[in-house]
Amino acid sequence: MEKEEADAIAALGTGALDVIFQTPLTGFLSIGALILSFVIAKLITRRLKHIRPITSRIRIMIDYLSTIALTILILFGLMRAFNGTLANPLIFVIGGILLSFLLVRLVGTIVELIFKPHDPLRSILRASSVVFWLTVLIYLFGQWNETVKSFFDTEYSIGDAKISVLAILTILFFAAIVIIVTIWISEVSQRYLHKRSGLQPNLALALERIISVTIWIIAALIIISTAGINLTALAAFGGALGIGLGLGFQKLAASYISGLILLFERSVRVGDNLVSDRITGKVTEMTIRYTTIHTTDGLDVLISNDTLINSTIYNETLSNNNIRLEFPITVASTTDLDAARSIFLAAVQKQPRVMKEPPPQIYTASIENKSIKLLARFWINDPSNGRIAIISDINEMVLDEYKKKGIDLA
Repeated sequence: MEKEEADAIAALGTGALDVIFQTPLTGFLSIGALILSFVIAKLITRRLKHIRPITSRIRIMIDYLSTIALTILILFGLMRAFNGTLANPLIFVIGGILLSFLLVRLVGTIVELIFKPHDPLRSILRASSVVFWLTVLIYLFGQWNETVKSFFDTEYSIGDAKISVLAILTILFFAAIVIIVTIWISEVSQRYLHKRSGLQPNLALALERIISVTIWIIAALIIISTAGINLTALAAFGGALGIGLGLGFQKLAASYISGLILLFERSVRVGDNLVSDRITGKVTEMTIRYTTIHTTDGLDVLISNDTLINSTIYNETLSNNNIRLEFPITVASTTDLDAARSIFLAAVQKQPRVMKEPPPQIYTASIENKSIKLLARFWINDPSNGRIAIISDINEMVLDEYKKKGIDLA
């Protein structure tokens, strides 16, 4: 900082302190005016927030600027009204601090209006603006205080490198900017891939994950480079760390790689009906690590993606939604077989969910000593609506007709 600027800041700080220590009443009234202005501004802002929804542009401007801008205006009005008392260096310093904060918040408002971030990006952005303002404020007014100045300027040795508190704060500031931009790019790419690209959901999800990981790796490298860390040395450390993590997280890595394979191959998609030895249900969500299946029992089961890759899974709706159902009915060996078959077939054909093509069939599955097993085979195209209900309806209709015709079950 130039000597003239440092001297000007020092003069302002000294004048403000003189008001507090040499004329305590004036200092007390000045601080009281600031508190009163802030309270009134806060109450007005609270009323204004009820007017607009939280996502509107006006609401964003209210959140960012209303309290601080109203505090400045009210404080300026009080200074004009009590010119003899409140027109002092302490009020000017307070006004300058508030104006600097208003400028920082104005920049944050513009950024949020342009990028339209969601949480956690919105919270990070707003917190970063406050931290940045406080850091700059402490640094500027610390130039006339040797203790504060030495705190920022003293360099500390970390290995072969030397770094100061000011350098650390600068790195954190740029790191915050990089993180904010990274999160924004990730959100924009996610919205584009899922809503505007026209890609299949599986492929869009896979590309989203790859782009997200790539962006964060680039962001990490930028932050590390800004911090002055030797990337060559870090590469050796990263290689050793990678081997250790690879050995320790083999199962997790297998799930992630399997997830990418599933998403690109599209062998399993959201909405598919999967059948395994233990689970039957509909896929409701797919991530890089696991797949969520809503079972016929009403449970949500999370299956790691490597299990889907390495196990035998029946995807009933991979090519289409048509699935074949079959179930038997056993009648007495003395039954009129043609009548029993006709009633069974009519009961199946009357179900609105049964497909006309291919047509349902009734087979004589087996003949035993005193019974004959009839087997119905038919197709439905809405497996998500369940299977037991349609089988139950057919059974009830068949039983009713068999009673009327005097056909006995085995």
